[in-house]
Amino acid sequence: MKFEDVIKQKKFESAQQKAILNLIYTHNWVSSLHEAFFKEYDLTMQQYNVLRILRGKHPESICAGEVKEVMLDRNPDLTRLCDRLLKKGLIERATNDENRRQVLLKITKGGLDLLKEMDPFVQSSLKLNGLTEKECLLLSDLLDKLRG
Repeated sequence: MKFEDVIKQKKFESAQQKAILNLIYTHNWVSSLHEAFFKEYDLTMQQYNVLRILRGKHPESICAGEVKEVMLDRNPDLTRLCDRLLKKGLIERATNDENRRQVLLKITKGGLDLLKEMDPFVQSSLKLNGLTEKECLLLSDLLDKLRG
């Protein structure tokens, strides 16, 4: 369905305004699909993102600061996110012996198993239905260009 039909607005001040509003609407649409799915696993999107990052470094630990640098959501309270994941047994937290101020994070077997269970949905939901491979690359390039 076309964006302007969904929001019941036919006129926009400019093509840029329409594009920005469409981008915001689409972000919220994609987020709501994922939030509903993650809720079934008692996770937030940010918690899932932390687990995904830690799985990428497994079997090694990673500094909490490095996790924060590569998160999709740049403003999370990483300490609280990790506290919740720790309580669920999905991650381990330790202090770096060489630098006592540095917190190290590592995904547990339980965390790996949970991600493995979630992978089929996540993989299918990441497909942009209706877009070709070429269109997906173009969309990605345009989004990179937008961010400058």
